[in-house]
Amino acid sequence: MRLRAFFAGDGDCLLVTTGDGHHVLVDGGRTASFRENTRPALAELATAGEKVDLLVVSHVDADHISGVISLLKEVAAWEVHDYQVGEGANPTHPAPVTPRPPTVVGLWHNAWRAQLGDLEGPVAALASTAAEALSLAAAEVEEESGAGRMALDDLSGLAESISDGVTLLRLADDETPVLRNAAFDQGLVMLRSPVHVERVGSATLQVLGPAEVHLKKLREEWRAWLDRQPASVKDAGGRPGAAGGRPGGGTGGAAGQGTAASTLPMSPPQARDLVRDVARAADTAAQGHEPDPTATPALIEHLSPTGVTTPNSASIILLVEEAGRTLLLSGDAAEDEILDGLTAAGHLTDSQPFWCDVVKVQHHGSEHNLSTRFARSVLAGHYVFSADGAHANPNPSVVRTLVETRAQVDPRPFTVWFTCSEQRTIPQRRKAMRAALDEARRLEARHTGQVTVRVLPDDQPFLEIEV
Repeated sequence: MRLRAFFAGDGDCLLVTTGDGHHVLVDGGRTASFRENTRPALAELATAGEKVDLLVVSHVDADHISGVISLLKEVAAWEVHDYQVGEGANPTHPAPVTPRPPTVVGLWHNAWRAQLGDLEGPVAALASTAAEALSLAAAEVEEESGAGRMALDDLSGLAESISDGVTLLRLADDETPVLRNAAFDQGLVMLRSPVHVERVGSATLQVLGPAEVHLKKLREEWRAWLDRQPASVKDAGGRPGAAGGRPGGGTGGAAGQGTAASTLPMSPPQARDLVRDVARAADTAAQGHEPDPTATPALIEHLSPTGVTTPNSASIILLVEEAGRTLLLSGDAAEDEILDGLTAAGHLTDSQPFWCDVVKVQHHGSEHNLSTRFARSVLAGHYVFSADGAHANPNPSVVRTLVETRAQVDPRPFTVWFTCSEQRTIPQRRKAMRAALDEARRLEARHTGQVTVRVLPDDQPFLEIEV
């Protein structure tokens, strides 16, 4: 079994190849990195007559889904071309300008609508309202820094992710022959009892998450979040043209109650006030203080600067196994969700940690999402950080916790991999990337012979690990 971890900007893009030549692509990273690094590798598969047996979208965040959308658009374009020159009897139909992608047999993707049920419309509408405000108040956004700026970026990412999720569903269900969630009767890909096991060639995939308890918590948190929004914000979210808004009515409200839709566009002053309130709330929370509920629309409460964002809570978690070798693909799941899945599948007990040959470190090595508990519970021969310094990921504290704990509890050698160097990322992120790499190299020197640090060369599209 082989893992290729592509340079994917601040996202994930992973290709698992089984010993007998079957392929599973997990996430697609950003569009630009996908086109430059992943597309050529997939074109090689197509030229060799090989397929992507399964395409997995761990969750809808843009840094995971954007490249997948690019791929499915190419699949759709070639599907139209093949029909035209075949059944359409139109031999002059021009071929798409992009290389032919490999056939994608199946897709696993948990849509927002399936995750949130009746809350999907209101959440999408409010996210659209926030995106409009961020666009109108772009100058104010640029002036923000620290937790406030991170919160605004997260909110922008949420709106983008919801829009991308709609696009992905349209492409998968209406414009390509790709079967979505076929093994689950088009229901949610999630932890079940017994654990769902999918065979792909000589390997098996165990679905360890998300669990129903985490999806239920996600819905409860979103409902509470919606309930906290002032009527003015809900009304703005229900304007005609807002994502999820209903023509002539409201968004449906947090509890299914309609809200009056405004026919007026958001004004620049309203946008500036909303942006400032969101940033102020995030800064207050980062300082450990409770925000004043009368002074902020609370749009950012659920995107805490000290925790994972909501879409991450629904990450698909996979354990790939072949010939006794294992690969843990965690998406952006919280560590408790990963540990719960491993426990439910019988891989982890209170008295025995779980050994895994390769771990894709969850949430790009984000702060507060990997503790000593996780590092002691899940031991590996290889740890992969997929990040480029965005949002201070990988965080040096996470690198330190992982390496120091692993070195202490298990004497076997291990390797820590990074998909991005300091120079490869954009200038604004180089300081953060340098801090993570400097910490890794400091620890490598401290644990000479046990810890090896490997960084993807700037001229290479992916790192490769033989599992």
